[in-house]
Amino acid sequence: MIRDVATPALTGTFFLALATAVGADQPAPPAWGRIDDSRSGIGRYTFEVTDWPVDGRLAVPRGFPEIVRGTVDVDGNRQDLVVEYDADTTSVALVAAEAARPAAVAVDTADETRQFDDGRIVLTARTATVNGTHAKLEEHPANHRIGFWSDASDSVSWTQKLTRWGAYDVRLTYSTASPSGTEIEVGLGDAKLAGRLESTGSWYRYATIPLGRVAIPAAGDLPVTVRCTKLVGAAVMNLKAITLTPACEGTPPVQAVDGTVTLHGRDATVRGTMLRWEPAEKKQTLGFWTRRTDAAEWTFTVRTPGTFDVEVLQGCGTGQGGSEMAIEIDEAQPTSSRVAFTVEDTGGFQAFRQRTVGRVTIGETGDHTLRVQPKTIAKAAACDIRQIQLVPVTQ
Repeated sequence: MIRDVATPALTGTFFLALATAVGADQPAPPAWGRIDDSRSGIGRYTFEVTDWPVDGRLAVPRGFPEIVRGTVDVDGNRQDLVVEYDADTTSVALVAAEAARPAAVAVDTADETRQFDDGRIVLTARTATVNGTHAKLEEHPANHRIGFWSDASDSVSWTQKLTRWGAYDVRLTYSTASPSGTEIEVGLGDAKLAGRLESTGSWYRYATIPLGRVAIPAAGDLPVTVRCTKLVGAAVMNLKAITLTPACEGTPPVQAVDGTVTLHGRDATVRGTMLRWEPAEKKQTLGFWTRRTDAAEWTFTVRTPGTFDVEVLQGCGTGQGGSEMAIEIDEAQPTSSRVAFTVEDTGGFQAFRQRTVGRVTIGETGDHTLRVQPKTIAKAAACDIRQIQLVPVTQ
């Protein structure tokens, strides 16, 4: 739901805290539009921009949580925005290269290192360990960063407890006024990702860059280290955050020639903190479904639209049945399709049973998203799901 920043219904959110801090009833809404805070529980906000400023700079309300990434959809592709501060960090703005039309800007925030309910992990400068003699934490409201990194032998590290294994996309948020060309290495357990830093033009202009994808093989403590392998200029960077986002475990599915869409667990993206793809030969399933906020998503390609029966290959332990599950296709679209079903006890979480649980219509070719998530969990865990199939209905 979209709410004006000045709407009193924002009681209990950042906006009420801000109003209290400045001694006002409610802060004024931004001149460019309004802010949707309905997903603030996972550190995400949406800036609904109805009137782009001429200079392309979206002023962020004072007291807003620390921004680690901002993106906007441009012709179907998400593009990263620059996060810009003034010299004393009293003002913050998101800067867009293209600002000609209304848009929804996705804003990720994190004041402290944490794992959010959707599985995203943000490692912030504020909780990092600095190893060396020059680099150090610089603290300003909404702009904490590791700065003064003038010695290439210095490094920055964290130890993060992972609640689930799986695939993660890794991104770096940084700024640098040094020339382009500094090279870094991010170690995550045994995995290593290399990156090349482009100048952001100022120590107060932050960019977010992708470093690659890693497969973390086990839950537990994960050491993360950032090192400089080649220094160009006077300093490495100002380091704001490292972000790990759950990624597709396999390959995005494509509709088969016979019209069937097979969504196997190995090709899902997990949005959660406990749910995971279990690759063991006897399992081959999405399991550990113990939290209602955990969901599985598939992005798949449809070549022949139509009406489909939804078939779920589901397992559930003895006495564990009764959880309510919801399936939704293209949840953010007006043409979304929904199916709900009750989990059946199959005598074992890997005792899979094929079930037809409903019917959906997909009206367009192209990419679509299916999401499955518990509405209620009756006992210890909802179920295991090995795959979901969309089977064309023969008219």
